[in-house]
Amino acid sequence: MVIAVICPPGAYARGITVVNKDGGKECATSVEDLAVCLEKIDGFSASVRYEVALPMATDDVVYDVEIASDCNRSDTLCGMDYLVRWQLPRAESKAEGFLAYFNGHHYRYRDHRLQEYHFEWDSIPFQAAGGGVQRNGQFVDLLPSSIARELRNMLRDTAFTVSFSGDTVMEGNHVAMVCATQTVNGFCGRNYRLIADRSTGLPLNVWNEYNPGQISEQGVEAAYSYERSPQLKAVASEEELMGMYPEVFEKFRESNYRIENMRGLPLPSFSLPTVTGERYTRHRGDSFNAPTVVALIDPAVATSGETVKALREAVASMPMQVDLILAFTGSNIDTVESLTGAAGMGEALLISAKSLARDCGTSVFPTILLVGSGGNVENVILGFNNSLSQDVIQSLALIR
Repeated sequence: MVIAVICPPGAYARGITVVNKDGGKECATSVEDLAVCLEKIDGFSASVRYEVALPMATDDVVYDVEIASDCNRSDTLCGMDYLVRWQLPRAESKAEGFLAYFNGHHYRYRDHRLQEYHFEWDSIPFQAAGGGVQRNGQFVDLLPSSIARELRNMLRDTAFTVSFSGDTVMEGNHVAMVCATQTVNGFCGRNYRLIADRSTGLPLNVWNEYNPGQISEQGVEAAYSYERSPQLKAVASEEELMGMYPEVFEKFRESNYRIENMRGLPLPSFSLPTVTGERYTRHRGDSFNAPTVVALIDPAVATSGETVKALREAVASMPMQVDLILAFTGSNIDTVESLTGAAGMGEALLISAKSLARDCGTSVFPTILLVGSGGNVENVILGFNNSLSQDVIQSLALIR
């Protein structure tokens, strides 16, 4: 079936290559059908050339984007898990970042800043107009589920005139195509064109023209490729995302969401050097000989010496055995020993503990973890205060 379609003036597409080489069978006979095809695409992965053209600019702005998504029907906030990775090559430097969402958790990284949104902590950003933070991140609109949502919004909006072809020819290939024009107060506010594989619904090209003929005119084209490898995959947990970007979580995390939620969970595995040149190794799930205070300390923080003193006082005052692990993020042994002196009975003095701080998810120093003999974190204390020793004593009295 072929429906006559007149696309907005100036619409174009580069290098359209159908995914199903023989053309295949139409997956849709209407815009709504195509939206259904798009939102059912699972295990999606693509590379996208994202080009922004501005009338007053000499050169176009071109992003290299990798996107991936998995369907998540049980998730009512987004309906999918996704990972977006982007780069903006420039002569003097390269800007880059990523976005990720899964099960009520959203992460955005750019300009050496990692922002986090967690529904169980604060639901308002996820319920904001327009779909919330999970739907409105940069390049998220390129994902098939987002395109499906956009098509349905256009169908409901009387300002849009929408047309569809389930089988049209472009550059010698049979493709499906949606064209739309938005008219506001008699003026054209936006032209839109989607080209999709007619067999699978996979997006091939998305073109937008905003405010045509105006000083604020802007053209945006997203050209999809499915041939580059290795392919990006969506993530379904913070552990997966942290494994992909350990340095980002270590250096640029601004939230203490993870460390605050470690109560009742096993202490992460770690293997760190001691100030005496040995190595202290502990695996997740290992037990301790006694309740243990694990302190993550940045030696550059002015209160580090007072923290060490307060923790030693708290441990010494307990009527039962309590061990103490002082884990410093720095690697200078002389600096650490100037703060601690010699290790006491039941103490371990560790250095180069940035990885442990990252895995725990803390951005505050000191962070004190009160760990039971079974290896689970029973309480967390963030930062130094004048009652730190008493706070630790009270927490230790409640654990075994």
